[in-house]
Amino acid sequence: MGSKARLAGKVALGLGFGVLGGWCWAQAPGLSVVAGRRKPVGLSLHPYAHRGLHDAGSGMETTKPNPGQTAYLHRIHDCLKVESDRPSGRHASAQAKSPRVVAPENSLAAFEAACRAGYGIELDVHLSRDGQVVVIHDGDLRRVAGVDRTVADLTYDQLRRIPLCPSPAQAFESGEGIPGSADHDGGPETEGGDGGLNDPEAQHVPLLSEVLALVDGRVPLVVEIKMDRGLNRELMRRTDALLSRYQGPYVIESFNVLALAWYRVHHPGVTRGQLVAPYHGRVDSRSSALRWMAGSLLFNWLGRPDFVACEWHSGHSLPMRLYRFLGGTPIAWTVRSEHAQEEASPDFDGIIFESYLPES
Repeated sequence: MGSKARLAGKVALGLGFGVLGGWCWAQAPGLSVVAGRRKPVGLSLHPYAHRGLHDAGSGMETTKPNPGQTAYLHRIHDCLKVESDRPSGRHASAQAKSPRVVAPENSLAAFEAACRAGYGIELDVHLSRDGQVVVIHDGDLRRVAGVDRTVADLTYDQLRRIPLCPSPAQAFESGEGIPGSADHDGGPETEGGDGGLNDPEAQHVPLLSEVLALVDGRVPLVVEIKMDRGLNRELMRRTDALLSRYQGPYVIESFNVLALAWYRVHHPGVTRGQLVAPYHGRVDSRSSALRWMAGSLLFNWLGRPDFVACEWHSGHSLPMRLYRFLGGTPIAWTVRSEHAQEEASPDFDGIIFESYLPES
């Protein structure tokens, strides 16, 4: 009986080591020494401005900026050499309902401000209806422009007619006035320099090629490839064609592990990052199980990411600690205050930030 118990203990111990070894193998990053690839460019040296240094959009929804946001907004306006219409002092809350927007998220102005301030840039890409690689986070324009249209439904010529972050009075919620959209043949167009349709002064969804020409290697880029419905090979091919000709430093990242696997096969020299949002829900369906596995880095064996960009609250999780122990580079997103940066710093080598000015 004693020998059987010892044998069972050895088998259990062997299985335990096997499971641990398999988990480590599944999570391990790409081995740059073995594969001859470079480590991530500048990820530990530059804080990355989330969608550029922007004064409207993600993280800027509040009408009462805190001191950190106020300094952030002034820095944007100083970089772009514009007078700030954002109020300060004791009358700020009463006057803050109509702030002047000069650099919406993922706009050329936001990217120029980040370049002048010396921050890296994180941006997002989608495909337009005519196959152009455009820079926008969402798959539609509802949040950023007040237009109920998807990016894939509009050509770039139509996208550039739509101002980003208009006032409610200027938002085209029904999409009227966008010629040639899928289910509208046209409509009245608003012209002039008041932030309406076709306003030449307004910021609009830019092409990735325009952004690359603007940045021109001044700061490093993190390019997020947005694929919510599986691998989009056309988006991969067109994005890579533009980035391959770009002379400045860049890395790519995606929530979709198939994008990293594509780069691992076709361009192993490009530094790639896995985006994760740890899943804390109950695993009760196929989709939730996949989300849990992705958040636990169990698909890393497909893409072998050089870095993992993780929601900053979760840097101390066991999968992230193991990934860092195995040599990977953890990056925190999206940090929105000095306090959050201080809390995240022990667990991460770099940050993606917005709505405040981070310490180096």
